[in-house]
Amino acid sequence: MESTKKQELIYFEQLKYTLQKEVETSLNIRKEFKEWSGSDIQTFQIDLEEKCKSTVSEKWVYLHFKNTSDKLPRVDVLNLLSQYCGFKNWDDFKHQNEAAPKAEKKNRSKLIYFTLAVVILAGFGVYALFPKKQKLVVVFTDAYTLESVSQNNLRIAFGKNKGRMKRGLTVFEFRESDTLKVNGAYYKELETFVRKEEAKDTLLLKLYPDDYAMMLNYFSRTEHKNWEKRQRQLQKAIHNDAVIFQSHPKHDGIEILNKEEFIDRLILPVNSLKNLEIQDIVYEDDQIINLRFVQKDN
Repeated sequence: MESTKKQELIYFEQLKYTLQKEVETSLNIRKEFKEWSGSDIQTFQIDLEEKCKSTVSEKWVYLHFKNTSDKLPRVDVLNLLSQYCGFKNWDDFKHQNEAAPKAEKKNRSKLIYFTLAVVILAGFGVYALFPKKQKLVVVFTDAYTLESVSQNNLRIAFGKNKGRMKRGLTVFEFRESDTLKVNGAYYKELETFVRKEEAKDTLLLKLYPDDYAMMLNYFSRTEHKNWEKRQRQLQKAIHNDAVIFQSHPKHDGIEILNKEEFIDRLILPVNSLKNLEIQDIVYEDDQIINLRFVQKDN
């Protein structure tokens, strides 16, 4: 009975992945479920109602999408979400996705046979045929443009394993399964668990741009006559209690700005800040609460 429940939860995770891809295409909501705003949830609810004549509550979305739950939703809701993704019902979705667990089992068997082969070859002293240390190369692409992302401005940590830059890529010597964390001023934080036994030579990951950080970068590099419009956009993006730090490397110092001072310097020609390079950005209630930047000469 326990194994059946576990398999049902696996199918539900597959359904959530399928639904997220559907939402990205039909509604252009390109976010992880946990990052959905109230507006995103409402947009999804309306679209679900229009297409399937029924919907789910905001509380349900928070319980099953924005948070991790080991409780399987009701069958009628699973039928509804399956229909939204183009399947007849929940049973039809499971039937068409049965190949995935079988393929996983097949791959596991291949891995076992391969491991046995390695042990046998090692017994004959042919270690030279295999690398002594497993290495993992991490490659990032922009989730929207699908172009490669430079790792020079990314902070990458893989548990206690230390990576090293090689030709613009980060290479880890794989010692154990652990959590890979990525931080970058212009991209949203990424956290994913990587298992040593499942990892290949190269790990491909998508990074989602930080829209507000990109907006600040754009404003500091372009001129715009309608400064009132930019002022409204910045007022919405920045928290009233925000603390903003401007680094001054030439003077080994730092300046603290409040929200209004920063906005005025950024949009008014008299005090304009040019060529901002964001070093760190922190959010609270979907607004910038803490910002650290440096102004480049060019």
